[in-house]
Amino acid sequence: MSNITARPMLAFAALAAFATVLASCNKADNSSGLLNKNGVLGALDSAVRADRASAPDPCAYLAAGEAESFIGKLKMPPYRATDDGIGDVNGDHCMYMSADGRQLLVHVGPNSGAGKTIQSIPNMLGGALAKAGMGGMDSTAHRVMADTKGPWDEATWIPGGSLFVTKGDMEAGVDVSASSGQQKEAVAVATLMVPRFGHPLDYDGAKAVAMAPKPKSHPASACDVLPTSSVEAAIGALSSVPEADPDGTRCKYHVASDKGLRTYTVEYVWQGGRKNYNMLVHGMSTLGSVMGGNIPMGGLDSIPGDSNTRKMLGGLMKMVGGGSSKTATGAVMQVGLKTDTTLKGPWDNASLQHGTQLLAVKNDVMVGMDLQSADYDKAKALLTAICEKL
Repeated sequence: MSNITARPMLAFAALAAFATVLASCNKADNSSGLLNKNGVLGALDSAVRADRASAPDPCAYLAAGEAESFIGKLKMPPYRATDDGIGDVNGDHCMYMSADGRQLLVHVGPNSGAGKTIQSIPNMLGGALAKAGMGGMDSTAHRVMADTKGPWDEATWIPGGSLFVTKGDMEAGVDVSASSGQQKEAVAVATLMVPRFGHPLDYDGAKAVAMAPKPKSHPASACDVLPTSSVEAAIGALSSVPEADPDGTRCKYHVASDKGLRTYTVEYVWQGGRKNYNMLVHGMSTLGSVMGGNIPMGGLDSIPGDSNTRKMLGGLMKMVGGGSSKTATGAVMQVGLKTDTTLKGPWDNASLQHGTQLLAVKNDVMVGMDLQSADYDKAKALLTAICEKL
């Protein structure tokens, strides 16, 4: 753990933020909100969607059988989708979803020049960090976003699961974050796709959109997923009314205990939960490989588990989280910085991440729980109750 210094952590966080902003800036809005209510912007949105509809089908560059060699038997035919995997007859991505929930998302289109921009990010970030007094961080940035060799002109691998390639006047993206998260898988998929630039397969991904999964119906407020009686059966009597976030995806439950106030924060991702779950799980293992070349994140599990060490970790977590003296120390006091991806329960997958988070996915809905001041066993009981309801 001592090898993970503040500077590489900052560099990784900055790079992730930069890439996220870039992706947001380059993404067309597919929503049915303000764009469609404004005459000029609505017309622009219609033009973009019409252009997508006339572009080559993104599902015509990777056959269903080829995708099955990576993620297993498909649950349904490949279908056109948005960049977050939601079915859309005009989508510029293609979703391949396996029977066991793994997902492969690909994109093909005209070369937009985004590849050059993506490849320049490590140098840009390194320069910015140098000006901020953090020189030498460009090497870390290049480990995060590495050049990748293959049958293309240029390619960049973004740890966590994304490969971006260009060849001539075409570009492609391969997102394996909801399957293996492995670079070798993304490279193998892109190697099949790129030779088909200019002469795609005969396939209509728009027809399969009718078979795409629909969002699971859910309450408007996250605090209404479970009745109070079920919540209290899992974590004890609530000391106050549950706090719901305005967007309806998060709920905080407060319980008074002899250790101090415990807060159980539960957050839901109602569609695309499998992808979010796998990205988080893959992300921690990725972090170890880019922060110094070869830092095993599993080493956190081997930190001594004696009471003094756990007490220290509990105090550190409280300090980082801004907890007061009246706040209880959380799960690290019970389990240390343990990771367990083999949790059994009424979910498709669930994991404890370094003693600080519980994550689960059920029917493509992800449930995340912050363990900063939570009792681990009671948090797991609450997670079980939630997933039994989903």
